[in-house]
Amino acid sequence: MLSPTVIVGLHGTFTPFPWFDRVAGRDDEDAEGSVEEDVLGSVVDRAGAYGWQTVSSWLTEDGKTTAAHEPTAWAHEEVGGDWTQDGKVHQLGWLQAGMLTDSPHPGLPLRPITLVLTETLTRVGAMTFTGVHAVLPLAVVERNTAFHQAELAPWFGLADPDARHEVVVTVSCRNGTDGRSGTGTGDAEAVCAAVREMAQETLDFSVSADSPGSGNKDAQPGLDLDLDGGVHTVGMREVLRWDCRTREWSPDIAVWLVEMVVEGLRRLGRSMPVAVTASLATPLSPRYGS
Repeated sequence: MLSPTVIVGLHGTFTPFPWFDRVAGRDDEDAEGSVEEDVLGSVVDRAGAYGWQTVSSWLTEDGKTTAAHEPTAWAHEEVGGDWTQDGKVHQLGWLQAGMLTDSPHPGLPLRPITLVLTETLTRVGAMTFTGVHAVLPLAVVERNTAFHQAELAPWFGLADPDARHEVVVTVSCRNGTDGRSGTGTGDAEAVCAAVREMAQETLDFSVSADSPGSGNKDAQPGLDLDLDGGVHTVGMREVLRWDCRTREWSPDIAVWLVEMVVEGLRRLGRSMPVAVTASLATPLSPRYGS
């Protein structure tokens, strides 16, 4: 049986360091794949450095297998990115993985995946981070992470209290077989209350006035995710939206927002596949790796 798929993508603009072309090792014009895939493929080794086994490996001696290692964190499937130098926001790095469901209460490896993607990108260039998206199989999310999310609140409270970053958080999903959304009436308010409880006043979080169904037909702020452009998101449409104000903006806090929203949906018993985004309302952000 195929493992449920998790996809995490980091969005923004990216400028490789001046020395990058000299070490990229792309002298062979017939080389397969892109330079982005070559570099981002190192996330496997980077994950291993943290003790996160993500691929199957074997040790052999005299033609015999002496040791075998199976994935313990997530099962790596694909990785890629778009570093087009046009000043526009692109999906700089993404990773698709199979979620391991052998544990009694499976959780989502969002934070470690985001960490190794961020470290790999900023190893070779300067990133202006504007948002993250995660495609997630809620049906297999069983672990209650509310306590762990609340534990992070003091960490994110260690930031300039006068700083303000306007952030948008969204959830998209497909309609059910009855043509109705996989979310229910009152979900936006219930998830909002759950996030506020876990965040412990380290950020402001509220249901957006531009939420789906508000009647606002204008272009919405936040990440413009091409849902129909991905195999795992085709047919999804935005169903929930919140406005958020944070003291910092980084991949770390973006993932925290996604994790808290997922925990809120888990509490409500929602089980549909979703795409969750956390992004700046306007595409301005500190540079990472500069």
